[in-house]
Amino acid sequence: MKTIRYELADGIATLTFDEPDSPVNTMCAQWQADLVEATAQVVQDKDAIKGIVLASAKTTFFAGADLKGTMRLQASDAGRVFAEIEQTKKCFRTLETLGKPVVSCINGAALGGGWEVALVGHYRVAVDDRKIQLGLPEITLGLIPGASGITKMTRLLGLMGAQPYILESKLFNPREALELGLVHELVADAAALRPSALAWIAANPTAHQPWDARDYKIPGGTPANPKIAGMLSVAPAVLKQKTRGLYPAPEYALAAMVEGAQVDFDTALRIESRYLAKLIVSPVAKNMINTFFFNMNAIKSGQSRPKDVPRYKPQKVGILGAGMMGAGIAYAQASRGIATVLKDVTHEKAEHGRSYSFRLTQPRVEKGRMGPHDQTELMARIKATDQASDLQGCDLIIEAVFEQRELKAKVTQEAEPMLAAGGFFASNTSTLPISGLATASANPAKFIGIHFFSPVDKMKLVEIIRGKPRPTTRPWRAPSTTCRRWARSRSW
Repeated sequence: MKTIRYELADGIATLTFDEPDSPVNTMCAQWQADLVEATAQVVQDKDAIKGIVLASAKTTFFAGADLKGTMRLQASDAGRVFAEIEQTKKCFRTLETLGKPVVSCINGAALGGGWEVALVGHYRVAVDDRKIQLGLPEITLGLIPGASGITKMTRLLGLMGAQPYILESKLFNPREALELGLVHELVADAAALRPSALAWIAANPTAHQPWDARDYKIPGGTPANPKIAGMLSVAPAVLKQKTRGLYPAPEYALAAMVEGAQVDFDTALRIESRYLAKLIVSPVAKNMINTFFFNMNAIKSGQSRPKDVPRYKPQKVGILGAGMMGAGIAYAQASRGIATVLKDVTHEKAEHGRSYSFRLTQPRVEKGRMGPHDQTELMARIKATDQASDLQGCDLIIEAVFEQRELKAKVTQEAEPMLAAGGFFASNTSTLPISGLATASANPAKFIGIHFFSPVDKMKLVEIIRGKPRPTTRPWRAPSTTCRRWARSRSW
């Protein structure tokens, strides 16, 4: 086996995922073959096994599907893909129903297929790190969670409870997973994962998944429940309104959820496999994977940045206008550790804009996702003011005032002298040409457009625009025919 290390010691069978020459573990073809071999070895050693531990040798637990392989699929591959998905699920079910306790040791991110691997464990223990992401983001890539994710999440959370995590690809950290009952225990660091797993195995010599119990019932009820039926009757229409019939993934996912909830567990898995096999070979899925995974990662890695130009991070940023947009930009800057000056015509308005950051972070503090100290530090980075002099020394000043050319010219001329040497002035305009606004600047070459999208804290997209360079001399242009005729009619 090349991607899985199998060890049996003191009655504990450990399957350690470690894909060679890769920073993460994926469900590549080699891993699928290795999983079959490892599962067969577990079955062979059944009498000597007291428990099974699923672990990772990477800094993350498991990354999910092999998307490069997915991009090579053709429509004719659907049947083969279905068989491969079913084989992987057969291995999962063999481990789950062996009669031995299985523990997933989640040391880092487990997304998509990675979270589905983690769900194989009867018991899931994770490192208590809010930066770790767990969940099923497949919908955002034009796919569905097809390696048992839909079937298991529906049976763990119920049809209504699972919808945000399947249809909207809502991710969660380990502590949120603990609150949802998706993770059973948190530990301080990766070194504490295995001891916790061994302790649970010793205390639970026999284990099974909830849905394999005779008295199991789906939380909230099946589609036969009148309340559930009423909600589900409008769900397709709501999805159709959002997707306009051009985005099949959420519709397939909803169908798999509802259909699977009406049959036994293994039949539900097959339903899920059929929907994924049809979807994964479609051009829609390929286009979305290419755009939202490969192209997005290329952008994040700086592929489009000019070569041999060092990264630049302003130390102090000024924002003119404390409305919703200006307040959102202030939060975005402060949350990245940048000292921010938020200016408006009155201190009261500026302070109201500053309080927007408090309103954004307070729910996170109350849920334990952000420490009070971190919130205090973030708020301290934002200075509310009505004085232009407080902008002194800013490396970047962004105006986010009303879309009025005269007003923008006024605030530009007022604030621009406060810039640090070499600093930039930017406009957040979405309607006015940057070249025209730059005429109010004393240094048009340092005047740019930086367009944020609203709400700034949710829309992680920024446009940067350079205006046309201002010519040093006015170019000669031949007079128009009308002009020449007018000139001939005059007596000089």
